[in-house]
Amino acid sequence: PRTVRNTQYVYSMSILTASNLAKSYGPQDVFAGVSLEIPQGARIALVGPNGCGKTTLLRLLAGLETPSAGAIHHARGLRIGYLSQQAALPGAGTLWEEMLPPFADLQAQAAELRRLEEAITDPTTREEALRRYGPALEAFELAGGYTYEQRIAQVLNGLGFDREDFDRPVAHLSGGQQTRAMLARLLLEQPDLLLLDEPTNHLDLPSQEVLQEALADFEGTLLI
Repeated sequence: PRTVRNTQYVYSMSILTASNLAKSYGPQDVFAGVSLEIPQGARIALVGPNGCGKTTLLRLLAGLETPSAGAIHHARGLRIGYLSQQAALPGAGTLWEEMLPPFADLQAQAAELRRLEEAITDPTTREEALRRYGPALEAFELAGGYTYEQRIAQVLNGLGFDREDFDRPVAHLSGGQQTRAMLARLLLEQPDLLLLDEPTNHLDLPSQEVLQEALADFEGTLLI
């Protein structure tokens, strides 16, 4: 790969820069001297022949591998999502259950609210539970505690899944469904930068169109 540039738009800041990257596996040199800059909000396509190191470069940018030389700098707090060529959800639950981890904090808050509600019924703990319940409920509402399940359904529907698919074990999904399910999970995690390695692998034409629509609505930065 050569230096990646996007000349169609002008952006205010870069969220990731890399300079003079090189990667070798033993005596095999994959590439050297690669520099790039990814502006906030950009839509960038990385194009090159098979074997030139596109996947290796994406894995370096995602932090899954370290460069043999050069440096990568991220904006403070940058959240990166990575979709590999062989995308698959790691869990063994249903499609719905595998969409829940991004909302673990909300689920913990919901559990705490239920605990406080039980404590309110006990005269010995009622006063303290009432004092804590109001602020806890407000924080839960502001964080989207009553809307995150609706968001999961919207993302899954937007990526072509029907309601009856929600209870299917992810192990029973086809290759194309696995790709769309993994993308759904990434979108729910709301990364700032989404790295997609040949995302149309295993997708038929209708699924490719669904993917394009989902990415058009993505508000972050894309490198594909």
